[in-house]
Amino acid sequence: MLDSTAIILAITISLLTIFVVIAFLMGFFRKMLSIGAYMGPNATIFAIGNKYTEKEHLEEILNYASINEVLSEIRKEGYHVEDLKRYDIEVEKSMLSMMKRAVEMLPDDAKNFAEAYMLKYDANTVKRILRAKYAKVPKNRIYDMVYEGRHISRLIIQHMVEATNMEDAFAALDATPFRECIKVWNESNDLRKVELTLDRIVLRSLMESKNALDENALEPTNIFLSMLVDIYNIKTVARTKAAEMENIEELLLEGGYELSEWKLRGMADARSLEEALAQLEGTSYSFLRDVHDPFIIELELDRMLLRKVNELSLAFSTSAGPLIMFLVSKDFEARNLKAILKGYMESLPKDRIRGLLVGDAP
Repeated sequence: MLDSTAIILAITISLLTIFVVIAFLMGFFRKMLSIGAYMGPNATIFAIGNKYTEKEHLEEILNYASINEVLSEIRKEGYHVEDLKRYDIEVEKSMLSMMKRAVEMLPDDAKNFAEAYMLKYDANTVKRILRAKYAKVPKNRIYDMVYEGRHISRLIIQHMVEATNMEDAFAALDATPFRECIKVWNESNDLRKVELTLDRIVLRSLMESKNALDENALEPTNIFLSMLVDIYNIKTVARTKAAEMENIEELLLEGGYELSEWKLRGMADARSLEEALAQLEGTSYSFLRDVHDPFIIELELDRMLLRKVNELSLAFSTSAGPLIMFLVSKDFEARNLKAILKGYMESLPKDRIRGLLVGDAP
């Protein structure tokens, strides 16, 4: 009886050991497969690079004698600007072309995440049209300011631009991810609230897309999104306090890393921007407490975000770290190039242009 019990126990232990080893090996192989799925896209991402968020290269093009030299140089990196009247649109379209090339190589779960991030460019098109309509900009000029996106088709653009009033322009968003903006406009007639709603929709889309990510990609993505929510909330507070808007708590998002619910409530209820920023004491954002210009606050947050995603790309180089870095850095690279081209066109002092750049420029 004792011998049979011992044999059964030994068999049970052996089977458990085999199951544990198999589970370990399956987990190991899954991780290897995940790493393998990112190897090609990450190689492409590093090959494309983000040259114009780096001090050396930014200084190089800031020291060119003419805008034609700048255009010739950035063309080598994939930025094709043929019409200086539409330099900002052509820079953006070149950037999106590079993004799409890299995204096509990604595994499906990461591709969904990247496409959720790129929803922001559709949102930017909506913002441009709505601002222009609100300011009664001529239709032909509005068409020059925008381009088709993944969700904002030529037909939607035409509907919005040709609309006889703001309500009709908003109605065109009903079949897009931005339909929530219709209600916000109808209830507030406040374009600033609409723009914040657009930003919030993009962030929510990102948060939802991470649920389908491979386990290996979740850690860098969670870090990134938590920081992105914190930054969105601080920017929202800065904009709304400067504009003396009320009832802003409904515009804020949960899910940040360092800004707890009570801190957010304190920032929303603060009587001034200075009082709101005092709530950042004890966080990584405390350096903003002495900054009183909302534009500078946003610029410093963008610079901080770029530093952090560069760190993520190194810490998580075999998963989604490089993808996150690529999406953010290409966005800031395009912004830098637009600022530089505008500066050359308007003969702005080089130090003033430097002050607008996001990256490790001085």
